[in-house]
Amino acid sequence: MNSFYIKLLIMPTVVAFVTMVSKKWGNSIGGILAGLPWVAGPIILFIAIEQGVDFAVNSIPGVMVGIIGWSFFCIAYVLVGRKNNALISVLAGYVAYATVGFALNPFVAYLNVYIWFALSLLVLFLGLVFFPKVQEHKAFSIRILRFEIPLRMIIITLFVITITFLAERLGPTWSGILTPFPVMTTVLAIFTHYTQGIYQVRKIYMGLFTGSLGFAFFLFLQAVLMPIYGIAMAFVIGILVDIVLTIAMKFVFSKYKLI
Repeated sequence: MNSFYIKLLIMPTVVAFVTMVSKKWGNSIGGILAGLPWVAGPIILFIAIEQGVDFAVNSIPGVMVGIIGWSFFCIAYVLVGRKNNALISVLAGYVAYATVGFALNPFVAYLNVYIWFALSLLVLFLGLVFFPKVQEHKAFSIRILRFEIPLRMIIITLFVITITFLAERLGPTWSGILTPFPVMTTVLAIFTHYTQGIYQVRKIYMGLFTGSLGFAFFLFLQAVLMPIYGIAMAFVIGILVDIVLTIAMKFVFSKYKLI
């Protein structure tokens, strides 16, 4: 099957699944689930298949820079979202993401994947510990939005198709930086902000930070294992490690009331 049709099948299913889990078991669990490599994983996989293993591996430091930018997106969104609507908040987040991307882009080629891995872990952990506080507004009335799941499905699908299609034209560095572009984060935040308020957006983001720590390990393993063991083996090991670490960190962070 052509990778284009694989994307069309996988991405709508994933975003619908994450949305239903969030509604059933809460936004923290939904955020953790969304932190798994649903979007970036398939993008890296398709890049490796279509552009080659070397291209995919060379893009991973950029993806780690993207994780750092994504962290600042989440922080900026919540800081601005405490007093503003979803549109203004997401624009502030995109400015933060782009600023980090442009600031760090010149250094991508000068630091190896080990350093970017350590930096991404540090930023994620500090972001989790010092994430902006939000006061819960119990008087907030939950809004019902029609066609919420189909809208999420359309947005996430278009993003994956676009980024993968442009990968060769962008080059490995910028295609890497754009891989963790906060499209899933944006979709979850905007819809949750509108229907449930900024407090619930923060709960999603805390879950996302937890899941993204495992995602950073997934990326590191792809960079190390893919050239040696091939695409399939690297992905199997990376996904298993990601899932195990995410479950373990959910337990530890919940115990110490970080999430």
